[in-house]
Formats: sequence, C-alpha cells, structure tokens
Amino acid sequence: MGKNTNTPAYLSSDDARYTLGVHRGPLISKNGDEGAQLAHVESAGGLSLETRKLKRSEKFQRHWKRFWCLHLLVTIIFLAIFLPVFFLVIIPAISQLVVNKSDLVLVNASVLNPRPDKIELTLVSALDLKIALPVRIEPITLDLFVRDTGADNAWGQAEIPGKVIKGNTTLGVTNVETPLTNLTTWKEYVYNVVFEKETALSVKGVTNSYLGVLKSKVTMDKNIMSPVLNQFKNFSISDSGLIAAREDGTNLIGNASLPNPSVLTLDIGTIVLDVKSGDLVIGNATLEDVTIKPGDNIFPLTGILDLHTVIENLVTVLASQAQAIKTGNLALDTVTQTVTWNGTLVPYYTDVMKQLTLTANVAIADLVKNTVHNLLSGNETLLDLLDSVGETSTLLGNLTSSDDASDTASSVLSETSDLASKMKTSIAARDMFRGAAPAKRDFIIDSLAKMYTKL
Repeated sequence: MGKNTNTPAYLSSDDARYTLGVHRGPLISKNGDEGAQLAHVESAGGLSLETRKLKRSEKFQRHWKRFWCLHLLVTIIFLAIFLPVFFLVIIPAISQLVVNKSDLVLVNASVLNPRPDKIELTLVSALDLKIALPVRIEPITLDLFVRDTGADNAWGQAEIPGKVIKGNTTLGVTNVETPLTNLTTWKEYVYNVVFEKETALSVKGVTNSYLGVLKSKVTMDKNIMSPVLNQFKNFSISDSGLIAAREDGTNLIGNASLPNPSVLTLDIGTIVLDVKSGDLVIGNATLEDVTIKPGDNIFPLTGILDLHTVIENLVTVLASQAQAIKTGNLALDTVTQTVTWNGTLVPYYTDVMKQLTLTANVAIADLVKNTVHNLLSGNETLLDLLDSVGETSTLLGNLTSSDDASDTASSVLSETSDLASKMKTSIAARDMFRGAAPAKRDFIIDSLAKMYTKL
C-alpha cells in the first residue's frame, strides 16, 4: 500500500502512531458560521468524527448559559425604565383616550324654581366608554360652563357621586339646589337655549378611575350637545276672542302654544308681554305659571286689547296688517316685558326674553266667532264693547280728510256694509246666532263687521 502523500512526514513514520492527538480528526474551522454550526457526536464505540448543525434551541441554550448574567442585567434595567412609564404614562394616556372617545348624551335635564342667584338643577347624561371592562370612578365635581368663555367662568357646578361604569351608564344629579356662580355666563347659556336650534352644555372635571387595581387620573372635558328651544318656532295663539272687560281690564282671552323640541324642563313663571301691531303697542298679554316641558305646551292667555289706541291709530294699524289681512289673519307681535317667579323678578329670563319677538297669526274668523260665542253665552255687557266699536264709524270717516289715509279708510267703509250683508245671509252666521232676537243679531253682526274691517 502506498503512502499518503498528503500526510506530513513526521506522521508517516512507524513511531508516529504513538503520537498524542494523531487520531483527533479535523479541527473546527475558525472562519465563519460553518465551524459554529458543527458539533462532535459521541457514540458507544468511542469518539466519532461526524459533525452536524446546531438546532435553534441548542444555540439559544448555549448562548444563555454563557451570557445569562448580561441578559438578566439588561432585563432589570428595561423593567426599571418601562414599568414606571407604563403605570404613570401609558395607562393614564389610554384611560384619557377612552374618556375622550366616549359619547356623552343628555337624556334628561331641568331647571326648576328659578331665583335671581340660584336654581334647582337636574342633569342626567348617558356615558358610553365603549370598552367591555368595568371602570370605577371616584366622585367628580363638574364645572358647568359655556365653551366660548371657558371653564374658569363656570356658571355652576354639579357633584357627581362615584360609580362603576360598564357599557352605557347614566351619570348626573337630580333636583340639586345650584348657586349661580357667574350670572353673565349663565345669561349667555340661557340666551343660547332660547335662541339656538342646538347648543352645548360644556362640562369639565378631574377624577381618578380604576381599571381593576390600576389607578389613573382622568379629565372629563366634553360638550353635551342637545336640541333647544329654537326661538319657540311655531309659536301660536289660538281660541282668541274678546270678552267684556273684567275688573282688571282684561278683555282678551285665548291660548298660547310654546313648542319645546328639547329634553329640557324649564320653570319660567309669569310672563307679561306687550302686544304690538307693527311698532305700535296695542295691548298686553299675560301667561301665568309657565313651566315648559318637552313637546307642545299650551297655556291660557289673558290680555287687554286697547281698542281706543287701535281706533286712534287705525291707519297705522291697517297699514301694518295689510299683508296679514289678505290671508284672513291678524299678525300680532308679542315682546316680553317681565318674567317673575312667585312674585320675584327673574332678571336673566327677563333680559333674554326681551330680545325675542314672537309673532302669532290670529285668524280673524276665529276671533269673530269666539267673540260672538262669548256674547251668546250670556255676557250681555259685551254689547257695550261692540257698540263702542260701532260708534267709531264717524271717527273713521273723519280720517278720510287725510290725504294719506283717504284711500285705506274709504276702502274699509265700502267693505263694511257688504261684509255685514254676507254675514247676515250666511248659514254659519245664522247657526252662531241661533236663538238670538233678529234685532240683536243684526246689531251684533253690523258691529262685528265694522270691527273686522277696522282691525
């Protein structure tokens, strides 16, 4: 057998077999991953020269055994930094984000027993945190304010007790006497409630929340949007009619409708209004014990129609009513004089309501019909009222001497007799006067015809 030419000479001699390490096999390479991935495999028959790649778990075990002290030190340093950040920054930030993203909806509110410096407040809102886990909050004091003026100018406060919140939960206060801490801001909020279609009740407060044992401070700073009174749109006066003057001068009655599309219940009190035709004040009206609830609200109206003022300013009145009369109505404007609660002036309601003009279209036919009904119900003294109107034809005739008024007055006079004639032959008119003497009936119709054309 020939000698291996690749074997060094000092290993090919006969004595070389006694050399230590001659059978150790190839050494693991120092260059790169190949040597790092090789391992000896021991067998029962002795040392094997077979090599294989290390598994990932074996490599990890080898690495951990060699550097576990370093990894432990790094882990301790990481936790020392991360845990304070997690509990002091991340958890509160997540809690605050949940509050910020939550919905807060006004479901019930009332302002009762209004006095110049305080109210009785009910405020109930639904809060949906949009998380499945229950969250406990500590009691919270909410500042109530107008967003434009800021929480520093809050008009009042609401003390909300602690509660566990899970899903959609209601929070609020009920019938709590609340001092008005800033009347200027409160008046601005009342103005928004009366004039706007929708407005915001802004609330702000700080409390602690608990998610399990994790505690974090959260700030609730939200706008609770709600529809409001929208200038009492669709305000109307119905069932109006003249009556004989009472001791207090009342000669006008009817019903006033004040719609409320909001969820608010408001104690207002007694409202005294000026009744105007154009810019001319022709009387006043009073609504007593007004409490506005959600939906339609109808209140009895009593008033004084100053017929003398109407007659003396007939041309002005007719000019301001020209368009409304064409549709068979009288356009009466009402402007608040005062608002009182239990005899005490409520300045914030009075100041705001004075800025609102409510216009009611009163059907002339209904006014005449109700006036006649009042007369035929046995109120004989109403004849004196109608007679006073009938006797104004001379005054109306004198107005024709004015160049500015001649056309209008002449037209009114020419229409009076025609209107009276039609009313006398009308079946509806005869039904209204059923049982009345013909002379009395004709007198009333003539007077009403004159009143209709004059008013």
